[in-house]
Amino acid sequence: MPDGMSTCTGCSCLCPDIVIKDSKIFNACRKGSSIFKHQDERIEPSIEGKKVKFEEALNKAIDIISSSEKLAIFGLDTIPLEAQEVAIELAKKRKAYIDDNSAFCLGDFIELILKGDLPTTTLDDVKSNAYVIFYWGTDPYNSLSRHLSMYTYYPRAGKRQRGYEEDRYLVVADVRESHTAKLVKKNAKFIKVESDEALVEGFLSSMEGKAGKYYEETGRILKEMQRGKFNVIFGGLGLKYGLNGKYGRFIEMIKKMNELAEVYFIPAGFHANMRGFNELMFEKTGSINRYSFETESSAPEYEFSELVKNDSIDTALIVGSDPANSLPFDVVKKLKEINIVLIDPKPSLTSKIAEVVIPSAITGIDQGGTMVRSDGVRIKIEPLLEGEYTDESILQKILEGVS
Repeated sequence: MPDGMSTCTGCSCLCPDIVIKDSKIFNACRKGSSIFKHQDERIEPSIEGKKVKFEEALNKAIDIISSSEKLAIFGLDTIPLEAQEVAIELAKKRKAYIDDNSAFCLGDFIELILKGDLPTTTLDDVKSNAYVIFYWGTDPYNSLSRHLSMYTYYPRAGKRQRGYEEDRYLVVADVRESHTAKLVKKNAKFIKVESDEALVEGFLSSMEGKAGKYYEETGRILKEMQRGKFNVIFGGLGLKYGLNGKYGRFIEMIKKMNELAEVYFIPAGFHANMRGFNELMFEKTGSINRYSFETESSAPEYEFSELVKNDSIDTALIVGSDPANSLPFDVVKKLKEINIVLIDPKPSLTSKIAEVVIPSAITGIDQGGTMVRSDGVRIKIEPLLEGEYTDESILQKILEGVS
């Protein structure tokens, strides 16, 4: 691997300062380092487990997709916007289903932001201005290793030159004392949550002058928000599943907080370009995921795992994802019964069950493109090498080849 600088695509932080020198990786976290250290461990093109030439695998994929009557395209969260655009066009051409991991990840929060229901800001503004840093249902110490040091709690920047000792107030709400919660010492508050809905109600009660549940914690945090004037809540999977789809009171809570001070919301923790896919889909269809181009609508039953479970598809084109590793066992058993075409750079559980495997490039290493950070900022990524088979070029050939 040549010396140079790269953007890490290990998560939605998209850290832009990765340095490679003499085969050593600097500034990357453990997750990011592994992408660069093991970038040579690539998958081979194959059909039914047998190694073939690239063009042979590509042509077989085109034949399978062309003959499919019920196609679903899934994944896409780890590839650039330019490739996602082609995948959406392919789904449209074949009147297929299209979905990504946001259906069971943080897509709900992104949708609320895109619809204007939740006020948001950028990580750069957080770094320069935010006082209360509120991690709710997420443990960035482990899942987003550089989040705290790059953008939120530790930086000395803008109006927060005195850093976390005096210029930041850390709040962590979680069902257990996570590693992030253990950072809560001076200028900080940890709330062990029994119910996320109850904590939302606690904030609303405090703002109404009532002593509801968690009144001591919520009262103190609201005072600190007023003191800081600019504050941010980072919501993770714990918050999503804690609210269980009931976002109305949460939206109301954020709205009322903004009557006291500026309070913004940013989703925390997902694949590198999940937000990019959601934004593209929202722009083109008005929906962010779980979409059918045959009915031109989004519905819960169009979620990829539901399509597989209900025998609604005969073929899956999976791009940059490993559903055999992430979906429930009963769904994976049914997934093995349909035609799978996989486009991915690395060996995986899904590659072991795919009928056709097509190797692709890794964004930031041997393909460039545009990705969208968790806060909605678009990042242009330059590759260290020029790969022969990028996600965009592979998908474009499939788009042109299918009938």
